[in-house]
Amino acid sequence: MTDRPLLIAYDGSDNARHAIRVAAALFPGAEAEIVHAWEPMTSAAARAAVYAIVYSDKDPALELEAERAQEIAEKGVQAARAAGLEARGVAVSGAGPIWATLTDHAESIGPRLLVMGTRGLTGVRSALVGSVSHDVASHAKVPVLVVPHDAPVPGDDDAERS
Repeated sequence: MTDRPLLIAYDGSDNARHAIRVAAALFPGAEAEIVHAWEPMTSAAARAAVYAIVYSDKDPALELEAERAQEIAEKGVQAARAAGLEARGVAVSGAGPIWATLTDHAESIGPRLLVMGTRGLTGVRSALVGSVSHDVASHAKVPVLVVPHDAPVPGDDDAERS
């Protein structure tokens, strides 16, 4: 076994919770860092070329965003622990797209595997919104497991058969 943790991306969605359950089934009892990657509103607005008020690092609105992001990470930790993982959580902000924040964080901690769910978008909607999981898988320097929203949890079907 390795001492490097799993890194599990968590955005609060059902698909992210499903990815946690799959990771826990594949790596029972593993150490995991649950990461909620977020982008401050001012950064997102600037990237979208929308006028935004520039916040200082001590701005209450930015602090509220950071607190909310950490709360989401903690909900992911609860889900991971309930699934049997030894989990801790962190919220990581970046000034660019979420995929870049995730891959940068993965590079900084060197996990054995980065796990994430999909949003389940298809067709035109996927092309317009983009795919965080696709971009992470394309740019990460660590192995990536992308769990489709309809993938079975390993071992669940065995329990139903007995």
